[in-house]
Amino acid sequence: MTVSVDVKTSFAEPATLNVYPYGPAFFKYQCMRYDMVNQNVDDSSESESEELSENDIELDLKYVKSLESKDWKDQDHYRVLGLPNLRVKASVKDIKKAYKFMVLKCHPDKASQGNTKVDEEAFTCIQKAYEQLCTVEGKRAYDSVDPEFDDDLPNVTEHNKQNFYDVFGKVMEKNAQWSIQKNVPKLGDESDSIDKVNDFYNFWYDFKSWREYSYLDEEEREKAECKEERRYIDKLNKQERLRRKKEEMTRIHELVNRCYACDPRIRAFNEERKRRKAEAKLAKQEAYKKEQETLRLQKEENERIAKEQEAQRLQEAKEKAEIEKKERQKQNKLLKQERKKLRDNVKNHNYFCADEDNLVKSMENLDLLLQSLSLQDLKHLNGASQDSEKFTLLYQNQLNSNLAEQENKTKEHLMKAKQSQETHKEQTNSADKFTTSDIALLVKAVKIYPPGTVNRWNTIADYMNLHSTVYKSYDSKDIITKVKNLQSKEGDDLKSKINKQAYENFEKAQKLRIDEVKAGGGISNILIMHTHCRVL
Repeated sequence: MTVSVDVKTSFAEPATLNVYPYGPAFFKYQCMRYDMVNQNVDDSSESESEELSENDIELDLKYVKSLESKDWKDQDHYRVLGLPNLRVKASVKDIKKAYKFMVLKCHPDKASQGNTKVDEEAFTCIQKAYEQLCTVEGKRAYDSVDPEFDDDLPNVTEHNKQNFYDVFGKVMEKNAQWSIQKNVPKLGDESDSIDKVNDFYNFWYDFKSWREYSYLDEEEREKAECKEERRYIDKLNKQERLRRKKEEMTRIHELVNRCYACDPRIRAFNEERKRRKAEAKLAKQEAYKKEQETLRLQKEENERIAKEQEAQRLQEAKEKAEIEKKERQKQNKLLKQERKKLRDNVKNHNYFCADEDNLVKSMENLDLLLQSLSLQDLKHLNGASQDSEKFTLLYQNQLNSNLAEQENKTKEHLMKAKQSQETHKEQTNSADKFTTSDIALLVKAVKIYPPGTVNRWNTIADYMNLHSTVYKSYDSKDIITKVKNLQSKEGDDLKSKINKQAYENFEKAQKLRIDEVKAGGGISNILIMHTHCRVL
């Protein structure tokens, strides 16, 4: 935090100086602001508002004089100093004042009568109590194991659930004294919000305790005779302190768990959360149903529009087809009229035939011409029928052109048919070249030279020409044609036939070999010959 101060002089312009806060008061304020604990601040500041009087000190001489100095660790130091009610709330200042009061009352030199030894033992116990409680560290060590503090936890019962605030409020407040952080949140009541309740449990689940157990150390390092023994004693004490600290944190966590389990606010919050979750789920389902219903209506609307559009399209197509049909019918009617008119005009000219023998041929040519001419050509011819010479010239030109076109089409068709016959004949001749043994040889060659071989088909053709015993003039075209034929259904049947024939040939060869063996003296002769061959 910075504070700007304007310093005005008669000799210079105003300047801005940064003043930084510092000192014990500011340090204490910052500790309180950030929930920090100032270990160097005396706890007596907590009780400045309440001054301890001599009437508040409870003198219990009977208890004090019953103590022995050797058992000083087992005594109640607060009771010895007359502060049995303040205990952990007592400040160092209160302890000093109580100690002075007890010294004045119990000093052996001031005892007028009685047992001097007992007075000395009691005075020693008072000194031990003061030595333990006069420092912050010593007081905290004893407060951590205060025999008056109850470490028991309330159980999760129906009674504790019904009286939750009375039962757990006191327990949580009592255990809050161990917190390192100040301003420990209270348990609260049923009117607290969920955020406040969550802050309470978050604080306690992350609880940091200053409670420590050095007061219960069983081994005293001062009694050690050497440095190694002191180290060993420190090690044992440290292990025991850590074990007790762990048990304490487990106890705190168990306390928070039981408090959480009995808290009626948590149950109410959970029920409210479930209710809101159910409402949200129901709202989501309703929204989903509404969305699905909207989609369904939209789909039905789209289907209806699509059907209407399809019906409209079909209707338009139907109307268009009707119009086209009527137009075709009209065109066909006009075409028939023009053809009839042309036929009559040609007939009037005796089909332009002087010889009766060629009359049928002229009529056939007229029919072909009528089929090939368009409506415009027919109208053009019929329009020239008034002029005999012009009509004759146009008719002859159209007829000659039509005859020439028909002749060209006939020639082209015959040429294609001839080529097809030649191709079929060539394929047939090429297929006839292959005998059964050559087909088997071709199958073997195809396996030897797989796809990817350079000049595969020429190589297979050379292989066939080299090993074939029937036909030795195969080329790549013959090989490709036969392979395609073999890959078809007929080729599969042919390959099956070849395999069957090869198996029959193998059986015949085996049978012939067995007959030769029997005729030559049996198996023994064969074995002798085989042995002789191996010797050679």
